[in-house]
Amino acid sequence: MSIQQTGLSLPPESRMALGPIEILRQGQGLSRHINGETPVAAPGYDLIFPAHGSLSFCQAGLTGEVGPGGYVLLRSDRFYELRAQGDLSQWRVRLPAAALEDRLVAVDTHVGARFAPHPQMAALVARTLSATLQVFRQSPAPRPEALAGELVALIALMIGSEGEQEGNLGRTGRNRTRQRIVAHIERHLGDPGLAPEGIARAMGVSRSYLYALFAEGNETVAGFIRTRRLQAAYEMLLADSRGGLAISEVAYRTGFKSVSHFSRSFSRHFQATPRSVRAGQHAKGAQA
Repeated sequence: MSIQQTGLSLPPESRMALGPIEILRQGQGLSRHINGETPVAAPGYDLIFPAHGSLSFCQAGLTGEVGPGGYVLLRSDRFYELRAQGDLSQWRVRLPAAALEDRLVAVDTHVGARFAPHPQMAALVARTLSATLQVFRQSPAPRPEALAGELVALIALMIGSEGEQEGNLGRTGRNRTRQRIVAHIERHLGDPGLAPEGIARAMGVSRSYLYALFAEGNETVAGFIRTRRLQAAYEMLLADSRGGLAISEVAYRTGFKSVSHFSRSFSRHFQATPRSVRAGQHAKGAQA
């Protein structure tokens, strides 16, 4: 069951603070969301449910697609990008790191939808979140800290039940292999010669297996490398508000051979120029 199937009517844009957590519904009419938070932000997590259709995500090399009835957990204090073919309506719960880590061991191993969600638990959490926002949208909740604690406990139970499905062992093995490959790509993003052939050779897998791993996430190896280079450049530019780095240096540091190709690719991907991002004109939380 996805959130839109709960039978509850809510405005397209809703927000509620409940103790240390925040519940939001947003994104209607948009096709992309960029979370440009920097590591100086308070440590935390964003739990994201698609409200309509599917959305794709990317954070620090973790990529994938989440459909109705699913969700993805991402770090809220780090850069990530969400995209949708059509409407990016989403429900998001922002959770302080301490609140979730008090109830769940090794939370970061669940970031990026690495394991299959438990469908019944996901449906229960989705319905509970939408009902909470509906009931307390216009009047404050009694004992909000206590209610927030119960919601966090339910979310932790849902996340902790991931992977309790048949066939998950095979998926877990592929995920671990993919994580090793992604880590290799991250370490070598600045190498302009980074390509599938060399990656497969370095990781001890065949090219066909490498291609199949990325095809499971509806992407290509080359496309993943390009996206990660652009996102690394975006983060570098956000951190360089004083203009200490030339645009050409950012391009070369992220593995682009040509500054003009970098600028065109960057502008096409983010609908913003590298200079405008560095100047803060397309800063954190930008949406398109």
